[in-house]
Amino acid sequence: MKTIRLFLIAFFILAIGLVQSCNYNYYRGMELEKEERYEEANIEFQRAYTKSPGNTKFRDAYLRTAIKTTEDLLERYDKYLGKKKYLMAFRRLEQARGLTPDHPRILSELKKWYRILLAGKVDLVKIQSLNNQIPLTDQIVLEIHLNTPNITRRLEAPIDYQTRIFSIEDVLYDPPQNLLMLYSINSIGVKLVNNSIQSGISYQLNQSSDSARRAQFKKFIDFKIPVLVDVQGALNDRNKNLTPVDKFYPSDLLKHYKDSTYWYPSSGIRYSLELKDDVVRVKSSVDKMDFLPQILYINKKDRRYFLDFGHLQLAQRKMGGLWTFRRTFTEKREYMQDLQNNLILHPYFYYREGGYPFVPFGH
Repeated sequence: MKTIRLFLIAFFILAIGLVQSCNYNYYRGMELEKEERYEEANIEFQRAYTKSPGNTKFRDAYLRTAIKTTEDLLERYDKYLGKKKYLMAFRRLEQARGLTPDHPRILSELKKWYRILLAGKVDLVKIQSLNNQIPLTDQIVLEIHLNTPNITRRLEAPIDYQTRIFSIEDVLYDPPQNLLMLYSINSIGVKLVNNSIQSGISYQLNQSSDSARRAQFKKFIDFKIPVLVDVQGALNDRNKNLTPVDKFYPSDLLKHYKDSTYWYPSSGIRYSLELKDDVVRVKSSVDKMDFLPQILYINKKDRRYFLDFGHLQLAQRKMGGLWTFRRTFTEKREYMQDLQNNLILHPYFYYREGGYPFVPFGH
């Protein structure tokens, strides 16, 4: 009997604590709602309702502020759209959908957003060691930085040390085809991360880490921002059936246009494009095009684009010397299998309208 009595006492203490916790979240939510801080209030009501799902008062408060939060998020969404801050706008729209998934405005706006995958493989070849070429640091991350249609924003994609592949996603709002042609390689190098605040090296603050982490990016190659001078023409829609990207890899065509020579990338590159039927023709000031994607896959119905940058290689002829760069031809495109192992990216590996290789101008 003593054991049962102790159990009941413990149970009631736990139950009282749970009720008090729910009430705290609820009353805190009420205070925030009075201050018109609807998003914060909604979070508190959600906590209360999650802990006590049978409480209709908590449920009604959560649903009431969910509607208000949705409207607030949509207002911020419109402001970010007006400022062309597309990534921030998309995040607000996704937040709003999580609260009110059947909202007609949200459903309408989601149809205007396109997801873009940029991926490929980067190998470092003809090099003895990186250890003697970089300062002492806590962590080294091989990265490729990619230019976007927003001239002030870069995509920073880590390169896997084992597979050497990279992949990163972006979003665009109702983009014309010409906008896709602004994705290009900015630079490739290593991010050096130092976990200590006390450091004799001057590091830039890494915005994605906490304040105790410092990082700098050491570039091996640097294109900066190649300038797109002109785009003419349009690409044909070859079919509308859902087709795996593996089914379109024009190896004979790509093999014919491959350039096996390494070169020294530099800034100031200018290029123009002609969208001609089923290819993208490239003319550049350096007579090279491997700073651009190798193939563009389009799936308009599912609002997906896949930009395959191919198999890139960096080489250094002597220790501490300049790095050179090229895109090599891969007959079987083996890295695609590693990419496809990532189930999250699976929707990108199907196209509808077609796959469009980038080829030299005049071909």
